[in-house]
Amino acid sequence: MNLRVMPDGTVKVSAPWRMPAQTVTQFVSEHEGFIDKARQRFKDHQAKQADVRPYQYETGELFTILGYEAHLTVAPAKLHHAPYVTWSESEPANIYMFVKPHSTVTERAALMADFWEHLVEDVVKDMRDRIYHRYIAAGYDVPYPKLRIREAKTRWGSCSLVTERIMINQKLLMGPRLFLEYVMIHEFAHFIQPNHSARFWQVVAEFMPQWQMVRRELTHYFRGR
Repeated sequence: MNLRVMPDGTVKVSAPWRMPAQTVTQFVSEHEGFIDKARQRFKDHQAKQADVRPYQYETGELFTILGYEAHLTVAPAKLHHAPYVTWSESEPANIYMFVKPHSTVTERAALMADFWEHLVEDVVKDMRDRIYHRYIAAGYDVPYPKLRIREAKTRWGSCSLVTERIMINQKLLMGPRLFLEYVMIHEFAHFIQPNHSARFWQVVAEFMPQWQMVRRELTHYFRGR
């Protein structure tokens, strides 16, 4: 049997169809603690979501980039210069947006989306290259994979052996680079061991001995975000 708590608080139990109802009821009762905690997590998450206000892209707003909290400063773009957004890890607490006079929220949102798209692509490609060369240097015959970067709801990454493609969830770029490194190492390991066997985790540990700690930190970091 297995039990799942849904976002609306309902509980779903999967059990063999001949199993007595009393056994199922007892199983649910034994997991009341888990159910209560799961319901509270969903309740807390929904409360946080209710408090989230849409960005207006004004000075002082806070953005999360590679694990840094960056405060936005909006300023006029120079004459004859196109609007743009800039941010650097050498000054991670600040992100600058240079705009035309009387720019709208929609225009500013488009600027930020363009900045984010290029940042994500550059960082993910760089990490792909770094991990690929580490696997090759270790003697593993892995392909140089194509990348697909998108917003995913349930996975941080995935690996297709057939197309030799790695998918990365762009939300990872809100967290420290270490999280992206772990996911990339994890997906490359699937080129060697397609399942999650003991051998698979041995390969992951070869490149990141502390992978279990990093995975826990990743889960904790994004809980409620």
